[in-house]
Amino acid sequence: MSFRKRAAGGKRDASEPAILDALHAVGAETWQLSGTGNPDVLVRFRGVYTPLEVKTGKGRRTANQCGVPWPIVRNGLEALLAIGARLPGL
Repeated sequence: MSFRKRAAGGKRDASEPAILDALHAVGAETWQLSGTGNPDVLVRFRGVYTPLEVKTGKGRRTANQCGVPWPIVRNGLEALLAIGARLPGL
């Protein structure tokens, strides 16, 4: 399920497809969200919902997102750690 993002002019972060692939590889369900101040992705993994803010490079939260507890993820590994996925060797 996906919702179109309009807050950033309809653009999604370039790192998002790789992050979604990593999440799907461990069996997580994802929903791409939109709207000012909302997280980019909502993830359900083992019955737990986790909102994630996807950024590339040195991207930071917008003014509407300041003070929210959502993790910022920049790659698949960070996303997997944020949802509590156990990874072999780590």
